[in-house]
Amino acid sequence: MEGVASLEQKMLAVDCLKAMKESMTFRELSKETKISAGILNRYLNGRILPKDKRATEILDMFYENYLQQIVAKESRMKESKYIVTTGILSQPFLLKIIAFRIKSYFSGKVDRILTAAVDGIPLAILTAELYGAKSVYAKKTQELTFSSYYTSKKEEHKPLISPFYLPKDMLKRNDNILIVDDVVRGGSTMNALLNICEQARANILGIYAIFITRSAYKSLSKKFTVRYLFLIND
Repeated sequence: MEGVASLEQKMLAVDCLKAMKESMTFRELSKETKISAGILNRYLNGRILPKDKRATEILDMFYENYLQQIVAKESRMKESKYIVTTGILSQPFLLKIIAFRIKSYFSGKVDRILTAAVDGIPLAILTAELYGAKSVYAKKTQELTFSSYYTSKKEEHKPLISPFYLPKDMLKRNDNILIVDDVVRGGSTMNALLNICEQARANILGIYAIFITRSAYKSLSKKFTVRYLFLIND
């Protein structure tokens, strides 16, 4: 798996260079990446792949300097107070970069990537693939299964929302769980996922959201390691 993951990382780094090259000359790209134009040309033409260290540097640079701009544009953050994630979730390239960053934030053994249906599923699948873990998702409907269900419980002093369900055979005691989602606002969905993990007596390694409100981050980070791409106003 490590060899496959290394190859995927190198290929994704080349995809990042191709995305940058769309708005740059070779000279500008060389200056930006500190890689000679000749080597860049060989990368982009598929003749060679960057070594592990350089691939990591390219991915880190793209994440820090370009990804936020692309995601902000796709989500229409500057045009509306509403976050539109459709354009992000439909681009595996962007989700793979985010997934690689998630893996750098949360090291160690991960058994399950947990999310809520439906918008969190694309990111959860790609993240699970990197970890060699299973991707599981809770949803607001019960399907025919040979297993009983975990059912999220209502929080005290919180408005009543529809519960989330997860088959019990999808989450086991002492499983190491990483929770991911595209947007975390009031935290009701996230709290439902946390409640399910508590019922299963699973270990929560951390939480990642592409977008998370300041109030949700403040609340969740008191108990868990929380990482994000954008911290947004409530």
